[in-house]
Amino acid sequence: MPPDFRRHTGAERCSPHRIEDSFMKKVVFLDRDGTLIVEPPDEQIDSLEKLELIPGVIEGLRLLTDRGFELVMVSNQDALGSTLYPREKFEEPQNKLLRVFQGEGISFAQIFICPHTPADNCSCRKPKTGLVDQYGKSNSLDLRRSFVVGDRETDVQFG
Repeated sequence: MPPDFRRHTGAERCSPHRIEDSFMKKVVFLDRDGTLIVEPPDEQIDSLEKLELIPGVIEGLRLLTDRGFELVMVSNQDALGSTLYPREKFEEPQNKLLRVFQGEGISFAQIFICPHTPADNCSCRKPKTGLVDQYGKSNSLDLRRSFVVGDRETDVQFG
């Protein structure tokens, strides 16, 4: 074997750590209201009339998926399922939103919704990580190359 063979193959730079990293998922955790869709003054997307995409969101999500990122939606939905915010009022616009994204070739690997209010002090409401802890443990995430996109301080803290 020529003396320079190993240097030219790059074998000395290939370590198990780098090989392992290439199999780990890069994830973008995305808030929904105010990040993917416009948040109305009453802070609830409870009808199709209130559903409006943030300008440029389709292109932005495509760019992320083209760069190899997996998309995960993480959203706090205060009092979801209560008489104040019945689940059906959430599901109709949510399902329409997902159909619009799917029609554009965009899909979410997972969607996490916390239905609690801040007073409930649950473990799943952002900025707490209860919603995504198990997902992270079972999916080989590359947290160094993953990030959070949101419009509130709780999203920053969640990240």
